[in-house]
Amino acid sequence: MPKSDTRARIIASARTLLRRHGYHATGLAQIIKHSGAPRGSVYFLFPGGKEQMAVAAISEWTVEFDQLIRELSTEHGTARAWVEAMADHFANDLRASDYTEGLPITTITLDSVPTSAGLTVACRNAYDVWLTALIDGLVAYGEDAERADRLAKLMMASLEGAAVLCRAYQSTAPLEQIVPFVLDQLPAGTAV
Repeated sequence: MPKSDTRARIIASARTLLRRHGYHATGLAQIIKHSGAPRGSVYFLFPGGKEQMAVAAISEWTVEFDQLIRELSTEHGTARAWVEAMADHFANDLRASDYTEGLPITTITLDSVPTSAGLTVACRNAYDVWLTALIDGLVAYGEDAERADRLAKLMMASLEGAAVLCRAYQSTAPLEQIVPFVLDQLPAGTAV
């Protein structure tokens, strides 16, 4: 089996399990079993162990969600349609996982930051990248940069909080209920 395929399978398993259980509740043996990768390959590919795998998973999520935010921004003519599309995406993810998987790094952040320096840096970088993508999108829709910064943080906090409630209630209702309040804050203009 090609080394890159094994590495990709290990990271995919780490992503699934970390998203479901967080960092501390996910064991290295669980990741190995879930991925089907030989134990020796895991130690060879990730000499830093579980923390290195988690950082790799966070790095993939960082790129993936940055692309998602930016692509949805270019596909929708108004900020409202853009935010609704993002909310729909996350609601669909929650339903597809039967509410077992929340947003990618929420659980890792809650149970590992700041005790792990590596995970703290990786999580902070992910949030910085995603907030920048949200700010860029809001500015493209006509919001001034200063307000866009605050609004992006409101959007991120609202989404993460709603996703936690969605998991607790096994329903997307909390997300659906907060979206109109976020939409009320958005610029009315179309993409510039």
